[in-house]
Amino acid sequence: MRLVLVRHGLSVANLKGLVTGTPLDDLSPAGIEQVDQTRRFLERIDFQAKHFFTSQWLRAQHSARILFPDAYFQVDPRLGETHAGSVADIRLPDFLVQQPDFYANHLNRYPDGETHAELNRRVLAWLQDIQEQCTGTVVAVTHAGPIACLLQHALGIPMERFPSLIARNASLSVIDYASGDDAGKLVLFSQLPESAAKTLIGVPA
Repeated sequence: MRLVLVRHGLSVANLKGLVTGTPLDDLSPAGIEQVDQTRRFLERIDFQAKHFFTSQWLRAQHSARILFPDAYFQVDPRLGETHAGSVADIRLPDFLVQQPDFYANHLNRYPDGETHAELNRRVLAWLQDIQEQCTGTVVAVTHAGPIACLLQHALGIPMERFPSLIARNASLSVIDYASGDDAGKLVLFSQLPESAAKTLIGVPA
């Protein structure tokens, strides 16, 4: 199985520098253009996939509709960004004034939200399900947090170092899985369209 991870385009919350924003956060005009550039690239190389997933967040769903307008996307909340609870909509610098060491420990819980350890558990549960159910190429249009969990899992990087890898907006990352219990082999990380061509061209769906 090949898993193609696409991070959503630049969102309004990203522009404002918020902790995470909420599931109602949408793409900014610049983010729409970013995703459309990725769409045009994928069309040029005639990219095909068998299965399509996205999260319940608006910025991911909007990105998914732009990227693959004719595809049926399964919406899975396990692919959502970390639930940051009551601080989701405050500016990240302000949050770090309140809790300067928050990101030093993946077990720290956002107020009224979840921990990054819980994020990792739900993302890896999703991965296990698709490894059992899917073959060929799988697309997931998702967020920086879930993508980081999958990349670190493939590379054997412990969650104590989360987030070690942050994918750029509208970028492509690719992980190949040889079996249902394989942690994966990272073959592409955070590539913007043209630099991803050699990896994606000619891959059977």
